[in-house]
Amino acid sequence: MSDLRKMQAMFQEAVMKSEGDFLCQIEEGGKISPEKRLHIYQHAYRARLRSVLVEDFPVLHTMLGDGAFYELCNRYIDAYPSSYPSLGSFGQHLEKFVARETPYKTQPIITELARFERTFHAVFDALDQKSVSVEEVGALPPSVWTILRFEFHPSLFIGPFDWNVAAVWSSVKAEDDSPTLPEKMAETTYVIQWRRDLVSYFRTLDRDEAKVLLLARNKKAFPEICESLFDDHGANAPGRAAELLKKWVVEGLVTRLDCGGLAA
Repeated sequence: MSDLRKMQAMFQEAVMKSEGDFLCQIEEGGKISPEKRLHIYQHAYRARLRSVLVEDFPVLHTMLGDGAFYELCNRYIDAYPSSYPSLGSFGQHLEKFVARETPYKTQPIITELARFERTFHAVFDALDQKSVSVEEVGALPPSVWTILRFEFHPSLFIGPFDWNVAAVWSSVKAEDDSPTLPEKMAETTYVIQWRRDLVSYFRTLDRDEAKVLLLARNKKAFPEICESLFDDHGANAPGRAAELLKKWVVEGLVTRLDCGGLAA
């Protein structure tokens, strides 16, 4: 290792971990001491990474408050030092971190909220594809509906939540006078997050929609989707399936109609 590379490695160790013998490499002189000069870089490193986490997890920041959130940031920085050229990737392990570390692991909503906010970044960075239109679906011949399958936009994420994360997030972002408080729900609820025209969206799914959307994402054919709705909707299952399909198309979620090689 060259002398320059060795010194650069020592400097990185001193800035990121406050370790090593780099201090003795700093010459005396000037208006401030070597200790203070090094501290400026150490402080700037952590401050920049904290600002990234504040920007990426604004509602988690609000919910925890400045002191607790900054402590979380510092512990996360120690556990996952920045190792990517782009700071956009820095917060990707926060969900995993809070799920295992005390005291955060005793408050599951922190883990779920970290996942919810981080997913918005994955949604925004996902590849784009042209969505199908309602007119294209309406033009399908009856013969293809028995084998029709769907492909969905790469930005579509479907996540299970045991806490009212979406409601808490919306309330905090809206700065409600009486914000929604965290609450464990009676049953697991699914939330979708996706992007359309450079805008990110989310909404909570009804139980029946969550079931059939997961089936559709797994390339189940339209008749199987209808059958899965029969217990809840009886003879109206095909009508409910058509209603949900139209909603997905209008929202820009469907990008391809797979007719199994038959002409659409």
